[in-house]
Parts: sequence; C-alpha cells; structure tokens
Amino acid sequence: MLSPTSGVADDLEEAVDPRVQVELETLNSATDDINKLEVDLDEARAAFRQLLMESTRRIDELARKLGSCIERARPYYEARLRAKEALHEAQAAAVRFERANSAHAAAKEMVFLAEEGLKPEGRTFDHAWQEMLNHATMRVNESERERTLGEAEHRRTSLKYQEAEQRVQYLQKELKRPIAKSRYVCCR
Repeated sequence: MLSPTSGVADDLEEAVDPRVQVELETLNSATDDINKLEVDLDEARAAFRQLLMESTRRIDELARKLGSCIERARPYYEARLRAKEALHEAQAAAVRFERANSAHAAAKEMVFLAEEGLKPEGRTFDHAWQEMLNHATMRVNESERERTLGEAEHRRTSLKYQEAEQRVQYLQKELKRPIAKSRYVCCR
C-alpha cells in the first residue's frame, strides 16, 4: 500500500529541472574539493608547526653553544646591513643625478637650436622660435635645479655610505673573534 506522501515525493522528483540536478552535482563536487583543501591546509599547518618547533630547538641549541658571541657580533652584522642599504641609496641617487644631467644637456641643446633659429638671416622676427626659446630656457632652468638637487642627494648618500662602511671596518677589527666564532658555528 502506498502512503499519500510518497506519491507527492515521486512527483516532485520527476518535476525537478535537470539543470538543478546538474547544479547540485556541481555543488557536491565543490564541497568535496573544499573538504580536501581543508584537510591539506590542516596537514600543512601541522608540518609548519613541526618545522617551527624544530627550528626553534635548533636556534636555542646554537645559542647555548655560542654563548654570547652572537650578541657581541650583532652590531657588526647590523652595520653591514645598514652599509648595504646606504650603498643602494647612493646608487639610486647616482642614477637620478645622471638622468638629471642628461636632461640638462638636452635642454641646453634645445636652447642652442632655438637661438640658432632666431638669428636674423634677412627674415622678420618669428614668434614660434621665440616661444620655443622661452620653453627651452624654462626647461634648462628646471633641469639645472633637478641636477643640483640630484648632485646634493648623491653627495649626501655617498657620504652616508662611506660612514657606514667605515663603521663596518671598525667593528670588523674590534669584534674579530666573536665574528669568526659566529661564522664558524653558523656556517658549519
């Protein structure tokens, strides 16, 4: 004997649009993918925690082995980092100065060409050439200002690099033994 509700359920199943069935299957597939990715994430987190614990243990072991030589050598390594940063700044400033210098030379060339065009050769005063000369002169002034700023910045960054490099040399002499010890143990 059939229950009255079972007939309605059968009718509803037959009345479901096939596109809905396809979307439900896509949804189930996406859910399976999400579950797999969550499992992968949990495994990766566990591997990360294990690696972190191992690294921490190894760092602690090295710190016990080295005693205070790493702490004593730290200013040297920090000074080396600062010197490297200062070198990059000085190199970038040199590039900016070179660009400004090239722009200045090009602007001066434009002024020369505009002045040549304004030389009277039996013709009347040309407003276009005068406008070009004014524009070129403004570019020369602007590029001169940029060049002066670039030169000052390059000088400042070069001095900063030289001071940082001198500090590195000084610390290298002062902390020779702790640096050697820290390199020996860390690089074995």
